[in-house]
Amino acid sequence: MSFRSKMKHINKTLLAMTPIAAALLMPLSQTVSAHGYISKPESRGYLCRLGENTSCGNVVYEPQSLEGPDRFPETGPADGHIASAGHRAFSQLNAQTISRWTKRPIKAGPNEFTWTFTANHSTRDWRYFITKTTWDPNSPLTRDQFEAVPFCEYSGHYKQPPRNVTHLCNVPADRNGYHIVLGVWDVGDTGMSFYNTVDLMIDNGDTNQVYWQDVGDILAGRDLRAGSSIKTRVFGHDSKELASLQTVLTIDTDEAGLGTNWPLALANKINATQSWLQAGQLDDNNTIQPMAGRNEIFAQSNSGISSVELEFVAAPLPKPDFDVSGISHRYEINDSDVKFTFTTDISEKASITATLNKNYRSVVTHTFQVEAGQTELTMSYPEAQAGHYNLVISYLTENGTIDQATFHLNLVTPTDGGDPVDPVEPPTTDADYTFPEGLSSYKAGTTVFQPKNGKVYQCKPWPYNGYCVQWSEGSNQYEPGVGLYWNMAWIELN
Repeated sequence: MSFRSKMKHINKTLLAMTPIAAALLMPLSQTVSAHGYISKPESRGYLCRLGENTSCGNVVYEPQSLEGPDRFPETGPADGHIASAGHRAFSQLNAQTISRWTKRPIKAGPNEFTWTFTANHSTRDWRYFITKTTWDPNSPLTRDQFEAVPFCEYSGHYKQPPRNVTHLCNVPADRNGYHIVLGVWDVGDTGMSFYNTVDLMIDNGDTNQVYWQDVGDILAGRDLRAGSSIKTRVFGHDSKELASLQTVLTIDTDEAGLGTNWPLALANKINATQSWLQAGQLDDNNTIQPMAGRNEIFAQSNSGISSVELEFVAAPLPKPDFDVSGISHRYEINDSDVKFTFTTDISEKASITATLNKNYRSVVTHTFQVEAGQTELTMSYPEAQAGHYNLVISYLTENGTIDQATFHLNLVTPTDGGDPVDPVEPPTTDADYTFPEGLSSYKAGTTVFQPKNGKVYQCKPWPYNGYCVQWSEGSNQYEPGVGLYWNMAWIELN
């Protein structure tokens, strides 16, 4: 079959398809430059970006890109693919259970819904659809799960909106518990729309529809030091942790940390900050009252919460005073050997470890046992080679506290006339990492020292910070100061 015949066959096939089926075959990227997302209450994709939803896939980088064919429900994304707007790259958003996603609490009635546009565009309208009273939260999102008529609608008058647009919408009073609002932004000069699902816990004031169920305990008797904290870990029916429902109590004084005091304080804080969780003792009037001593944690029956556990974080141990002196930025190699002599000053007995690194590998390490006070230490590096290094000097005390100091230095040979073989100077700004150490931990604001040119770089804020972690020896286009597109990810600090 000729190329022309093949194209005719493909065109006939597409014409025979329904608009929804054809939409699934559309390329993921469109030429339209519009982008936007619902930022209040935070949409499912935006909560992935904020880290409150997990295992989300690529949408953490692009919550503003959930774009699909317009005019839902007549066309638009296929059933089961509504949350992802039909994009395979965002398919993780299509998972649907009662406890899979973080939910934002609202009350029925007037509520504000805010769109944030990263690239605004001529707008036809904004429409909001809500799940039916009979919807099944453990089944895929389909058109049949939503009301066919939007409960809220605003015209865009085919004008370009400002960066932020807020709509006041009247959430139906007959909705209670977990529901989803589907916000649709219909672009005015293309055949595309943006689809955002918003997971909500709606309170319409009708307590007859729900009951309290015991999901955890706050046990008394354990004393905590000042600076310790207790946090609740809330889990759904699929054992997924619901991070947005977490409560954290910090112990300010030793008295507040007594086992007779903090359980009541934690129960009061849960009750003051949570709607779907309460702590205390349940009386015959279905009222929960916090008590001194043991309290129980209750969840509303329609919340999707199955259990609550307590996690205790002990107050950090005080660190000793620690200082290192005597380190130079330049050392000469004599008879293939370099000796590093330095003085540590620490306020308690400790184990001191000195590690010399080159090209992200340790070339020599030595551990010393020291008493409190100043101690002069010496470490040798036999068969030394000229170049740039970093020297890490760390301590470990008997009670388990640790810390370290890092020094950048150059090793030179006498034949170089005293000039370093490696012209890289130590950084003038303390960096979080020496690139590419700690690569997977890079985030917006992370600073790295680039030993290849002696400069310090800072990872750009979202949405560019995703490029900072994209590096390998065979693919270094975003390597700070070196890669072809490094300035898409990094800001040069010096």
